Amino acid sequence: MAVQWTGPRVIESKFSETNYIVRIEGKKDESQIYHVNLLKPCHQRLERVNLIVNGGEKNQERETEELAIPHPISGPNIYDFERIKADSALEGRLSLTEIESLKQLLGRHQKIFSNDPGKTHLVEHDFELISNKPIRSKPYRTSQRQNEILKSEIKRMLDLNIIEIGQLDYASPMILVESPGKDPRPCIDYHLLNANVRTQFFPLPNIEERVERVATAKYITVIDLAKGYWQIPLSERARRCSAFVTSFGTYIPLRMSFGIVNATYFFSKLIAQVLENCDTFAVPYLDDIATFSDSWEGHLKHVDEVL
Repeated sequence: MAVQWTGPRVIESKFSETNYIVRIEGKKDESQIYHVNLLKPCHQRLERVNLIVNGGEKNQERETEELAIPHPISGPNIYDFERIKADSALEGRLSLTEIESLKQLLGRHQKIFSNDPGKTHLVEHDFELISNKPIRSKPYRTSQRQNEILKSEIKRMLDLNIIEIGQLDYASPMILVESPGKDPRPCIDYHLLNANVRTQFFPLPNIEERVERVATAKYITVIDLAKGYWQIPLSERARRCSAFVTSFGTYIPLRMSFGIVNATYFFSKLIAQVLENCDTFAVPYLDDIATFSDSWEGHLKHVDEVL
């Protein structure tokens, strides 16, 4: 079965930080929720026209602007209730008493509001190799501009203790994915390693059923995890096998990388353990957790329990 883009579609509203309600005409349920990773902007093709240029003027080539990866404000504590109140439009949805009680609740948990990923002790990413033959690839050729972007991301990962410098028998190449209208995104090409790893499966829930459960609630709070994959440590074997190489060095991941086989399995397993006793009022969707309740007092209790 071939997978292809459809559209264009109209985005009706923003459901959460990473999810949008999209109108799809012709279906029984015309509106559906999509994660931002399943959407891409629609760019109309430019119309070609004939152009006469004065021969006396030289056509100077504009220098390519240096691209940089915009990182959000980072730090161990970025709690700002006034920003939360403004971004979520709480004043138009809650009473002053409810806003004050929410402020007190979040204030007790303000230490967990951070863009720096934490580290779980519940799950460790490990995998079983089909063959013990090392897989080592050469770094992809990149321009000086691309190298500067990669170096910036490498430095951030080193500072966050997500990776470390090292030399191993295994090495997969890091690449820079650049798409129109999007920021450049460093990725590791693990396709050779993934083909040599035994796949593990975790039963994924029916998303439509979960959306229906949440949609009927009176109060909904959506929590977005900071770099959810990076919060899962790697086993010694996984570290050794998932090392990656660039034109300026080799690095060893200490946390789970996006794109490596079984990553979804371990992340889903982690979230299931975290929400084990909260499944009646909290459901995960990718790296978001929606907490839902029918009363304000119950909602405060549920959010407190999830946090």
